[in-house]
Amino acid sequence: MIDLIFLVSLLFLSYTYFIYPIIVFLLSKYCPCDTDSKSEMPKELPDVTVMLCVYNGQQLIENRINNILQLDYPKDKLNIIVVADGCNDETCQRVEDLALKNVKLLSYDLNRGKSYALSVGLQHVQSDLVLFADLRQTYDRDVLKYLVPHFNDDKVGAVTGNLLIEKSKGDPGLYWKYEKAIRKYESKYKSILGVTGAIYMARKSLMPNFPPNVVLDDMYAPLTMIKSGYRIIFCEQACAYDQGSHTLQEEFDRKVRTLAGNYQLFQLLPWTLNPIKNPVYFELISHKVCRLLVPYFLIFLFLTSFFVDNWFGQLTFWSQLTFYTIAAFYYFYLYKKHNKTNFILSFVMLNLAALKASVVYWLSPTKHLWKSH
Repeated sequence: MIDLIFLVSLLFLSYTYFIYPIIVFLLSKYCPCDTDSKSEMPKELPDVTVMLCVYNGQQLIENRINNILQLDYPKDKLNIIVVADGCNDETCQRVEDLALKNVKLLSYDLNRGKSYALSVGLQHVQSDLVLFADLRQTYDRDVLKYLVPHFNDDKVGAVTGNLLIEKSKGDPGLYWKYEKAIRKYESKYKSILGVTGAIYMARKSLMPNFPPNVVLDDMYAPLTMIKSGYRIIFCEQACAYDQGSHTLQEEFDRKVRTLAGNYQLFQLLPWTLNPIKNPVYFELISHKVCRLLVPYFLIFLFLTSFFVDNWFGQLTFWSQLTFYTIAAFYYFYLYKKHNKTNFILSFVMLNLAALKASVVYWLSPTKHLWKSH
């Protein structure tokens, strides 16, 4: 029995991190969806509304609006909706002081979270296309030139851009590049599962009504579109820029909330776990569900490898022990003393976050998952 658990754990981890990416790469290469013919700007440029949901953003709001207005797109076809989600600083005043006719401010007193702010903002969108933005990031001037043409394809429901993270103490680095590579292959094959909340464009008519306090609005909306027969595309050329988390603890807390949000998503959209109803069931299980289970299989592998009575089992055990020892050294020496991190430490912290996420959600989801923005 121990040998079987060891083997299953090893195969599961190999599938999650290596075999699935290879499979989806091959599928993207030999069974791609046709999008090459949809790459030109339409002759009649569509109106675009940029939605910016903000909570207490007085320090950044003016620069962010100016960055959006500098996009290479006709100004008479570009509008901005700023949703002030219960701001109690000078955010609203600074937006009003700009006195721009194509910038509309929506505000209310009580801070209700991003999903509620999105629902409020969508009620005021009059264009067919809406570009969703966050406060902290900035856009390349030509993002609309790359995003808009994809909607020439009637089967495209949303397009997500490429978030480039500048280096910082908590930067996910190699992991984020690995994750984006998988998304790129999924996009070419069939559809990605979610979008990057800081930069994605969608058809307004396909945007759902968000449940209260939904954590992963950037997966909830795309999955509802996929169920209706639409694809979600990754556009590598449309770039937004962000700073990485300032500390490893900040990145850890963010991942706990995001990973716990997956459990909430499965409860809100139970059809996603049904292979008959979910067009991207294979990708969802392989990419999302397996990642949530990885920490448990890492524990199984470590414990069983100690008892496997052959050279491979012992090699696996001592390799893991060395790996976790190095991670501990990096944490207490490199991170605690020098505020540096690397891939090994990020990998361990990511899986600790996944382990904590399952506990957090099932014990007290409302208390731990909701946040102001």
